[in-house]
Amino acid sequence: MSWIRAFLELNKSLFLKGLLLLMAFLLGLQMGQSRLQRQWDAEKQTVQIAQAKQEQKAADVARVQKQISKEISDDYRKKSSFLASGPVVPERVLDKPEISSGDLSAVSSNSEGVVDRSSNVVPATFINESSAISCTQLFRDASQTTLILLEVQRWYMRVYEEKN
Repeated sequence: MSWIRAFLELNKSLFLKGLLLLMAFLLGLQMGQSRLQRQWDAEKQTVQIAQAKQEQKAADVARVQKQISKEISDDYRKKSSFLASGPVVPERVLDKPEISSGDLSAVSSNSEGVVDRSSNVVPATFINESSAISCTQLFRDASQTTLILLEVQRWYMRVYEEKN
């Protein structure tokens, strides 16, 4: 122990300078660590805020799309029930033909290279009356399909408008 005491007495100023340097180093380390912790906390809070905004925006978009889908579905059901309950008048489609049969050119009944009858003819006895589709059913199907297409287009346009 005596040699330590002798060393300290001889190099007292050197020891104090080293101790002061060590304290400055530890203080700087502590200050740097607290500054980094504050920056980390601020960055973490910024990320959390951005994430909350993004979640809110996604929820808003989902809500708006659900509302649009509900409105379009309700409108479709209303129009569909109107089509189903209303009188079907497929004759309206052919009300005013623009082309008369007199405007058509004459076509030969049979050319030399074509056989008169098809090779895959189905006899009339195999055709089931219930499988034949009437014009009324075709008109209803076409009306329903058109209605579906129009509603899908309306839905797409409204969703697209909401995005922009």
